[in-house]
Amino acid sequence: MAETVKIDLKDRKILRELDMDARMPAKELAKKLGLSRQVVKYRIERLQKEGIISGAFTIFDSAVLGKRWFRVVMQLQKISKKEKEEFIQYFKKNPHILWLGEVGGNWDFVLNFVTDDQFRFNMLFEQMLRKWGRFIQRYEVLTYISVRDQPRKYILGDYESREMSWFHEMRFNPDVKLDELDKQLIKKISGNAWFSASGIGAALGAAYKTVQGRLRKLEKNKVILGYRCFINPGRIGHESYMILLGIQTYKPELENQLYEFLKHPNVTFLVKHLGKWRIGIEVEVKDRKEFHEFLVDLRTRFGDIISEYETFPIFHDHTVNYFPEGALE
Repeated sequence: MAETVKIDLKDRKILRELDMDARMPAKELAKKLGLSRQVVKYRIERLQKEGIISGAFTIFDSAVLGKRWFRVVMQLQKISKKEKEEFIQYFKKNPHILWLGEVGGNWDFVLNFVTDDQFRFNMLFEQMLRKWGRFIQRYEVLTYISVRDQPRKYILGDYESREMSWFHEMRFNPDVKLDELDKQLIKKISGNAWFSASGIGAALGAAYKTVQGRLRKLEKNKVILGYRCFINPGRIGHESYMILLGIQTYKPELENQLYEFLKHPNVTFLVKHLGKWRIGIEVEVKDRKEFHEFLVDLRTRFGDIISEYETFPIFHDHTVNYFPEGALE
């Protein structure tokens, strides 16, 4: 676990606000928190310097445009340190990777892909097997049905802030189209949500108002759901875990209760899949004891529908991009 950095109440308030609204103007943030702009600016810069904030990314639902999301959970074997680094670099450069996470337990990596359809994914998957198959002990392939990005409520307990989460319906809308300017704009802000409209305009040779209008249209059409701060939980005394749940029977009332339970202060991402693991949950907790307590509570409440489960720690996010460049081709 990364070395913990001490933060105070003002830092926590800033993190809670920026967690789900990374593009909030400093003036608005300062007014909301009753601080001066200079204090807010100084503290954000310090949080970045300390490695607590390492950037901001734009949350896209590219399924609106007909894209498909897939998850591959992978266990490796007989791979050297050098070969493992080559594996990581290979997928960091892959233009279809949404997330490359290095994990523990029974698995080694989780790879999330964004492609045009299942045929394109299968082509990429077979390329992966040809190149890396000798190192792959086993894998599971899952197809995304929906995603929910949830706020890190644990950062500040009962602090009053806007309750915000983003639900990726992942429903194709044939009326939504992208032109070349839209695509270039998405490339600019996908990995850096802090780019200003004027900065984007200058880079793309477009007027400020044109960029603002395009951003608003992408938001209105739910291609852009929001802008999230990249917070390193290890630097604020928390560990990340993933839980994969198998569901043995479909009971709508119990599933709805499960989703309500998972609006938990420590649950940051919730995914529904097609495949062996019906539900994926990401949790950020203080330590293994707190994680165990959460897991026991989950299993006790919903044992009637949970057939099996797997848990593992998330060690490192090697790349995060909700709209990787390959999905814009």
